[in-house]
This record gives sequence, structure tokens and C-alpha cells, in this order.
Amino acid sequence: MEKKGQNRYQNLPIYGEKVLTGTVSKRMGKEIPDTLFHQIKPFSLTNQEGKTVEVLANDTSIAVVNFFFSRCATFCKHMNDEMNRVADRFANNEMVNFYTITVDTAYDTPAVLKEYAQAYHPETKKWHFLTAGKDNVYDIAREGFLVDAVQDTTQEAGFIHSSSLILVDSKRRIRGYYDVNHMKEVDRLIDEIKLLLVQEIREKSPYK
Repeated sequence: MEKKGQNRYQNLPIYGEKVLTGTVSKRMGKEIPDTLFHQIKPFSLTNQEGKTVEVLANDTSIAVVNFFFSRCATFCKHMNDEMNRVADRFANNEMVNFYTITVDTAYDTPAVLKEYAQAYHPETKKWHFLTAGKDNVYDIAREGFLVDAVQDTTQEAGFIHSSSLILVDSKRRIRGYYDVNHMKEVDRLIDEIKLLLVQEIREKSPYK
């Protein structure tokens, strides 16, 4: 994960707008300015089983999220194959959840998503394929995850969306974007999930 001799507990970056609150906290005897980081609001969508899922509502788990649509003819299958590779690695870790969100909510009903997802056996990996629910998918993508998600009006069944897997911590802060078109990026995601898990445990420890 890190070269020998490097700090294996190095913190991951936090993405999005940052605002100084004007207050300070003491850490290790030093005064550190408090920073308000971008946070994704919890949201509600419907999964492949037709059940409502409250996404990012649990403050004890981290998440990996991506956007796709089932009729995609470009990189979506590869993206979900890579998501599956990551989900397999953490299938038995209760602290890691996976969410794949369609941007084609009119076509990708729960039934369509269930058929699409069957090959991945998502029920064994805490992996939800999500479509329209109480909240708007495009707002979630742009305002929450800070990525593009828009219908491509130049072609039928066309959508423009991110090719990244997105890592989110238990405080709903974005900790990394990993482009699935580069295998080493997904390998880095696997390593950085491990790093984030260590960090999450350390931050919750009463002995920190």
C-alpha cells in the first residue's frame, strides 16, 4: 500500500469546497483551524428489488459509488466489472457498501436493474443497483458527488456521465475519484479503501 518507511496512516484528500469556520480545535497541543468540508446529503432511491434504500444515512460505514445506465454501449460494463472486482474484495467487510446508480431512470426500472445485476450477485456484497426514488439522480450526481450526469440529446438512449468509482467516508465526504479506464486507478482504490478503513477505526478510537 505504501513504500517501506513511509507513513502508512497518511490521510486521504477530501474533495470539494472547503470553508474555514473561524474556530479552532486543539490536537496534540496545537491549535488547528476548523474546516467545513463538502458533504453529500443522504438520499433515497429504489434498488433492484424495488425496495427503498437510504443511501449514506449510516455514519459507521464507507461507500463506493458509480453512475451508469443499462443501455450504455461504451464503458459501463467495464466500469461495473471493475466495481464488482472491488466489491468482491470487501464482500465480508460490514463497513463497506457499494451503490451503482442509473442515470436512465425512465428505462432502468427495478426489474431491468435486477436482470442486469444478476451476473454480479450483488446481494452477497452489500451492493445496490439504484434507480428513481424520492430524490433526483441528476441533482445527486452534480451537487452531491460533483460529477456530470446529463442526457445526451444528440443520440437516442444517450447519457453523459462519469467513468469514475467514487470513494466516500462515513462523514459523507468524497475521498477519491478512480477512473475505471485505468486499471491501476482501481487497484489504487482497493488500497485506499483499506487505508480509509484504518483511518475510520483510528478516528473512532477513544485512545486516539
